Amino acid sequence: MIRIQTLGCLSVRGADGALLTGAAAQPRRMAILALLARAGERGVTRDKLRSLLWPDADDERGSRTLSQALYALRKDLLAEDAIAGAKDLRFDPALVTSDVAEFAAAVSRGDDARAADLYAGQFLDGFHVSGAEEFTRWVDRERAVLAQDYARALESLARGSLANGNTGGAVGWWRKLAALEPLNARATVGLMQALAAAGDRATAIKQARIYELLVEQELELPPDKEVTAFAERLRMQSDDAPKGAARAQVLAEVATESARQPVALTDAPHTTIDTGPRVAPADAPAPVPAVPPVPSMLIDRQNARPAGRFARGPLAVAGIAIAVVVAGLAAVRWIAARDSAPNEAPAVVAVGRIASYTTDSSERAMAAPVSDLLATSLARSARLRVVSAGRMLELMRRTRTPDDTGSAAFIDAARRAGATEIIDGTLYSRPGGLRLDLRRVDLATGAIASVHSIEGADLFALVDSGTARLVAVHGGVAPTGSIAGLTTRSVVAYSLYVEGMKTLADGDVAAAERLFGAALREDSTFAMAAYQYGRTSPLRVPIVSRLSRALRLSANATERERLMIRAGWAETVTSPELGVLADSLVRRYPQETESHLYAGLARMMDGEFLEAIGPLQRVVTMDSLSFTRTDSAAGCNACTAMTRIVSSYVVADSLDAAEREARRWTQLQPRIAAPWIALWDVLERAGKFSESAKLTDHIASLDRDPVTAVTRAATHTLRTGDLTTGERVIRAALQAGTFMAQREAMWQLVLNLRYQGRLAEAAAVARRYRTVSTPLDSGIVGLVTSSAAPLASVLYEAGRFREAAALFDSMSHWRAAEEPPSGIARERTWRLTLAARSLAAAGDTAAVAALADTIDRIGAQSGHVRDRRLGRHVRGLLLLARNDLAGAEAAFRSSAYSWPAGFTRVNCDLALVLLRLGRPRDAIAVLQPALRGKVDASNFYVTHTEVHALLAQAWDAAGRSDSAAVHHAWVARAWEHGDAPFRERAATARQRAVSLSSR
Repeated sequence: MIRIQTLGCLSVRGADGALLTGAAAQPRRMAILALLARAGERGVTRDKLRSLLWPDADDERGSRTLSQALYALRKDLLAEDAIAGAKDLRFDPALVTSDVAEFAAAVSRGDDARAADLYAGQFLDGFHVSGAEEFTRWVDRERAVLAQDYARALESLARGSLANGNTGGAVGWWRKLAALEPLNARATVGLMQALAAAGDRATAIKQARIYELLVEQELELPPDKEVTAFAERLRMQSDDAPKGAARAQVLAEVATESARQPVALTDAPHTTIDTGPRVAPADAPAPVPAVPPVPSMLIDRQNARPAGRFARGPLAVAGIAIAVVVAGLAAVRWIAARDSAPNEAPAVVAVGRIASYTTDSSERAMAAPVSDLLATSLARSARLRVVSAGRMLELMRRTRTPDDTGSAAFIDAARRAGATEIIDGTLYSRPGGLRLDLRRVDLATGAIASVHSIEGADLFALVDSGTARLVAVHGGVAPTGSIAGLTTRSVVAYSLYVEGMKTLADGDVAAAERLFGAALREDSTFAMAAYQYGRTSPLRVPIVSRLSRALRLSANATERERLMIRAGWAETVTSPELGVLADSLVRRYPQETESHLYAGLARMMDGEFLEAIGPLQRVVTMDSLSFTRTDSAAGCNACTAMTRIVSSYVVADSLDAAEREARRWTQLQPRIAAPWIALWDVLERAGKFSESAKLTDHIASLDRDPVTAVTRAATHTLRTGDLTTGERVIRAALQAGTFMAQREAMWQLVLNLRYQGRLAEAAAVARRYRTVSTPLDSGIVGLVTSSAAPLASVLYEAGRFREAAALFDSMSHWRAAEEPPSGIARERTWRLTLAARSLAAAGDTAAVAALADTIDRIGAQSGHVRDRRLGRHVRGLLLLARNDLAGAEAAFRSSAYSWPAGFTRVNCDLALVLLRLGRPRDAIAVLQPALRGKVDASNFYVTHTEVHALLAQAWDAAGRSDSAAVHHAWVARAWEHGDAPFRERAATARQRAVSLSSR
């Protein structure tokens, strides 16, 4: 079945699922497919196709051109009957499907949920056919109709969710509508009502503030009375109205683009999302992010490991206060509307091969920097969309051999990137300067559009002149200032940087890191060199330090590079800024895969797991050639997107979908380890141990890392309950492994011993782990680092609650060097929550109550969804201590982030409440996902043995003796050799298992 994707970016996939190239990738032929997809069963007449796409051709030539296009399409679609009809053309529905047809059908039958799921973005977003103004107007009309249908579906879903008591769902749908229509008073009131119903009056009031500011800024009108009246009613009900700093922060986010200047605030230093070039004074302070950034520093192991762009663990999902997100989205939409005139899409330009035929090697070496620098400079114009040099390198390295740098390779890469025009040329040395002969080539026809000869005293002057000439050709005004002031004035530094990008595209991350470091030594103010130097670091502390430096330098970078730097920094430290930055990148630079990647990651950080799939799949579509690589996944955005797609389904507890995507990835990249490891992990979580075991040897042949090998072996035994075998494997690694493998083995041994109830031994290993790990925490200020977390967890499980609380509290005070403020807040929130849990177990409710307020206050500074909800969990503990079971249940449920991948103590605490309420089957429903979490991350704070013990109790209460016996037996085996209290519990569990089995 052929699939046409039109909502969002336009793409075509054949029956085998592969993207189609050739005729189907050329703009006018792609436009034919879009027209047919939108027409559905009605079809489109040949005359209409000719008038929209070849308006200047006479009837005979237009008919001939259309026939040739249809012939080429049928050939590329590998289905002669895919396009049926003679005069009226339409798709054969048995051979071709499209998202827009399915969307229209869903709207017609009132299936709002399906319609909302299909709407992945604006109709033909970013697609343009030059010289076809009628087609552009048609796109605008259809885009408006479809967007209106989408808005109606969102509102219907929002109102239906609220009517059914699903306040969380209502908030989600109203948020989408408010982001789509930020000036719509009805949407704003709907979102405010849903937030208030969900108990979040403070955010509802902030939403009113955002709406007021947007109406003020864009329409110069007073806000709708219904919005202000409802906000006033909420203020009277709550003393949690936003202070002046909050208003200033929102104002800064929205107003920056119109002012194009940094906004000075009195309450705290901020830098807003400034999308215009700006040269900071020499004595200006380093910019500080507008919304406090969040590092990945939890004891969750995905965050404790290297978190750089090329050395990440699984995603640390994060979010931002709803108000700031919607403000940012609204601001970006307003900016985008202002910067481009209606019905006029900017040209998509790629810079191709710049040749140099001089015998001087140093002059020949300047050709590559000219190409990169020209692409960077042209991207400053609002009249153009420019494919970045990095994107061109990615595509060329995936389709050609490294030595193939001919014009054909550049043209092929430009077409794959969606460019409509390519610029190439020749560089000459002249007395007193340089000359660059450029030509513009229309990629659709191959015709040369124009030829230009440019001269300049040096490389940067040459590029400035070339930029002015080329922008003028497209009807624009040359950007102000020299590109040298926004990159570097050192030719050597830029040459090293370009060479680093080439090396990175080839997958040699270590060599690229050295080249970027050398470029930075040549010019310490070169922002992009600092950025890439940070992204290629294998360790977290240098990553954060280097990216912080790049962030400071980004004030003097071009708009695109500044946004990319800030988005990369925000993603690394899980900053609340990421959502706004990603939205801006997608709208301004949709031809870049990283724009859509960050959009997907931002949705995951907001806890919108399934909503992240659309933009991540778009990355896979755009960067599918990356899957031809067999060396590594370094620099492969499609690979990162596939990892996140699988993760999104896992966190959403949709393991069937996660398995499907993981298997698809193994087919796309069968010769690298990452997809097989992802599939293994999904199978393990699903309890398909025989299937995962079959993959072990294959993964070992692809992944030679001894650290990850220890982790996989230990994880398997923890899940299956074969703890004796697991202990033997781990102790062997302790004796024979490298230092890092031994350190990992110590971590895994603490887990294994905790599962067995051997806490005295676990404490000794945890102290040893802390001793060897603390020196690795370079740049740490404070006495107790996160390496003490295993010991604190053992103390808690041993009933030494006061000691555990003291240790968790001490850990809350340490910070990594240059870690941003919200990262410190994030760390403190988690450690203080664990301290509060320990104090609650000790019966000190007064101390817990005091900590609850602190956790609420600190958690609000973090952009991570889980952090913002942890205070609710602590309040649930207080309600439970007062025997307010209904209140405790509500608090625990509202604190949940993901049932399989959140804070697993929530699952257990909620299950205990449900058991006391006499609802064992509800308890089972929240306990079972806990066994599908990551054993050394989200499940770190609760052993599977404890979860099995609770499940045994719940199945017992539910009258299911067979299921209860299975879990009792698991507990009996695990705690058989534990410390005395656990041995006693094991004996009781064994007796109960035998008793139930005999029934």
